[in-house]
Amino acid sequence: MREALSMSQLQAASLEVLHRVAEVCDLQGFRYSLVYGTLIGAIRHKGYIPWDDDVDIMMPRPDYDCFLEYFKTHQNDFPNLKLFNRDECPQYPYMISRVSDERYEIVVENEKPYGMGVFIDIYPYDGLGNTSQEALSFGLKGDRLSSFCYQSTRNHYAVETTKSVIRKFLKYPVFLFAKMIGKDYFQRKLDALARVKSYESSEYVGCVVWLTGGAKDIFKREWFDELIDWPFEKYHFKVPKRFDEVLKLTYGDYMQLPPEEDRIGHHYFKAYKKE
Repeated sequence: MREALSMSQLQAASLEVLHRVAEVCDLQGFRYSLVYGTLIGAIRHKGYIPWDDDVDIMMPRPDYDCFLEYFKTHQNDFPNLKLFNRDECPQYPYMISRVSDERYEIVVENEKPYGMGVFIDIYPYDGLGNTSQEALSFGLKGDRLSSFCYQSTRNHYAVETTKSVIRKFLKYPVFLFAKMIGKDYFQRKLDALARVKSYESSEYVGCVVWLTGGAKDIFKREWFDELIDWPFEKYHFKVPKRFDEVLKLTYGDYMQLPPEEDRIGHHYFKAYKKE
């Protein structure tokens, strides 16, 4: 029986994927930044949150598109790494991209396998509008579509991390409807939505194809205009100079450790080294 990677082994493997992606971005001038739990880890721990099981970075949509094109045309420069998105893998269930280390494989609960190894998430940030009201209205369109898209790719209904009573009540009919329509429909709608507003000319930005936090996932673009190098484990990576504003919006007092019972990874997978 194979032994799954420990948390420290998983983090070490994904760190090297992040390092390679960051190297490319730095050399080619593509903007990127650590975000979400990875950004908290950088600021609070100078590395991973000890129980965090993934890596999250953002790229403004123009840089994201350039990165994807560069990666595809220079595939030979990335031994062991593979790009996953809906264009590269028809079975891939998400609208963000992942870069995966093919020397590993992951087994995900409630999801069909499609060849993913240890990975990092790359979130494209798009323009959402020039007022907070416009940004929220537009972003919630993406949230609804991405919820349907996610449910359409699940093997079976599951509550998972949903905490809202209303969302729990609605989740099962959403699951049934989404399975009936299929992911391709929702992915096409999300792809079109992501191209409506320009990142550069919007005052508010966010990942419209995965805006699960509502207003807490909508940021002022200027917060990401200036990036600085910040220590993370044995490397340095880009973070927003105004990271405090970014993190307070989403997490509040992000320097406060959560209760011990909440110190768990939020993905449902196990990773293995290939034989």
